[in-house]
Amino acid sequence: MMTLPSFEFLSPESTKDAVGLLDQYKDRAKILAGGTDLIPSMKNKLFEPEVVISINNIPELKKIHFDRKTGLTLGGLVSLTDVGHHPLVTENYPVLAEAAKKIATPLLQNKGTIGGNILLDTRCYYYNQSHFWRKAVNNCMKKDGDICRVAPGGHRCYAISSCDTVPVLYALDAVITLVSAQGERKIPLREFYQNDGMAFNKMLPNEILTQVQIPKLPTGFRGAYMKLRRRQAIDYPMLGVMVGLILDDNEICLDAKIILGAVFPCPWEVTEAQNVLIGKKITEKEIEEASEIAYNTAKPMDLTNFRPAYRKRMVKVFTRRILQNLSQQSEYTEEVLA
Repeated sequence: MMTLPSFEFLSPESTKDAVGLLDQYKDRAKILAGGTDLIPSMKNKLFEPEVVISINNIPELKKIHFDRKTGLTLGGLVSLTDVGHHPLVTENYPVLAEAAKKIATPLLQNKGTIGGNILLDTRCYYYNQSHFWRKAVNNCMKKDGDICRVAPGGHRCYAISSCDTVPVLYALDAVITLVSAQGERKIPLREFYQNDGMAFNKMLPNEILTQVQIPKLPTGFRGAYMKLRRRQAIDYPMLGVMVGLILDDNEICLDAKIILGAVFPCPWEVTEAQNVLIGKKITEKEIEEASEIAYNTAKPMDLTNFRPAYRKRMVKVFTRRILQNLSQQSEYTEEVLA
């Protein structure tokens, strides 16, 4: 039976009190927001904190605000349900809303938070198992072992980024606010992640993610996110592809973003593929070339229940499919956002 380890539970009612406690306990504590990832991980003995600090009684972390000039601000505790269904999100950032709806199930979306999805631990078949299972295979580098079971000859962890909203937020130039007892800092999401399955972001042990800020979308923006998974609910992505385009009145591409998720330990921007599209009217030639570059960029490892070759092939399929839809549609549709 998987049971929770013993811990002290604290529930501060302000951000100031929360960061004070976190500064006191540092890496001996874990922050509890929705708990949809933390609680199962604690049951699997992946995390065994002495103290769990709930931030659910801090009202300002649950606010949603939209300004026509500066864009959208989401508190770190805004639920994934609200990200997927709140009018301020669906009307102004439909691609983000659709990505949130693809996460897990409605019940888990009710509990899960945007901050939690941004900070979601990297995942791997050899890591996300029970303590008994991991011990039977002599553990792995990410937890209690000294080698990577996916790449035994390697020198780092290859666990993958598995957060559905992050490729979208990355493409939308989102900025997050991290607060500690020493002050706050804002960091663009594109600078937050690192290509290491163990040290996959730059957050410090005494920081809390309090806000996500998304700039107003430029005129002519179109975007879509596609997710590969075995079931149409519950499952984490085995692949995620986000494409964002800015097209002028003549359908010339002014800017492009192609972001891969669940391939590397961090979201991956395919810059070379983007450059193929920028400055041109997108035709099948550009679509095929950009899709091929995305395919060649992807280096999926054998750490999910899909074969790496299939996941790699689907990078090209998804990139091509999204580009075909976005370059032919004048507004968002369910087909584009699928």
